[in-house]
Amino acid sequence: MAMESQGRSARSTLPVQADPVSSLPVENLSPNRSLQRGLMILRCFRPGLGALCNMDLVEKTGLPKATVSRLTKTLVNNGFLRRVAGSNEFRLSYSVLSLAHAVMLDSQVAHEALPLMQDLGEDRSINVGLSVRDELEMVYLHVVYGDSSRDSRRIEAGHRKPIEINAVGRSYLAALEKNEREALLRRCAARHPEDRWQRISCELDLAFQTFEREGYCSVVWNQATESIAVPLILTEGVFVTNVSFNINDYSHDEAVRLFVPALRQLGRVLQERLQDRALAACAP
Repeated sequence: MAMESQGRSARSTLPVQADPVSSLPVENLSPNRSLQRGLMILRCFRPGLGALCNMDLVEKTGLPKATVSRLTKTLVNNGFLRRVAGSNEFRLSYSVLSLAHAVMLDSQVAHEALPLMQDLGEDRSINVGLSVRDELEMVYLHVVYGDSSRDSRRIEAGHRKPIEINAVGRSYLAALEKNEREALLRRCAARHPEDRWQRISCELDLAFQTFEREGYCSVVWNQATESIAVPLILTEGVFVTNVSFNINDYSHDEAVRLFVPALRQLGRVLQERLQDRALAACAP
């Protein structure tokens, strides 16, 4: 979901690329190193990536071969990974799906946001997303498709995008306190070549300036799709809503005029509904 012309402050055109893995640096591991490293392995599996072997996991996590082999065996034995028949590759087990389902059922934010997103998407024939940060990526909780012409490029719930190169991630970063934002950006920088990070860093500076002035971030991707994103600061944490559309259907200025107020209104209504639920739960 994205923006239109590179010359317009937070608007930048970015190439499509594979999502980098957002694993924790070894020096930031918790006291329970085995658990932390096991979670790093689980994070390597994502939609569209397919099965992974131990060597794939070594490359993605930077962990030693022996450690990866031991952890994949443990994860298989405990039902979180399954071995692909006749190969040395692994896939996530179905037990992980039940955990994801439990998360969605338990999330009042996701529950209350969905009908609001559906109303906006259908009213404007645009796509509307809700996402949250997981390590160095944004994870989509819901995506509503009001623009049926873009079905072939669907992003579904559970898809992950690098936090530093898309509108939802930049909007999330812009909403953070400066120290927290800079700590995340240092980790993002470590996974890019220096020349590419310099370009991304310049784009981030422009995005943050636009956010300070106007309260949104936007990015253009696939040369024809713009995403405009607005953060939601809720009791449960910082979430991000965004809209995406074909830049041939809306100019950037028209999209900002129409969709930024709509996303803000969605956020206000969502906040009111969550507050009403909290009050109802506390009532005798």
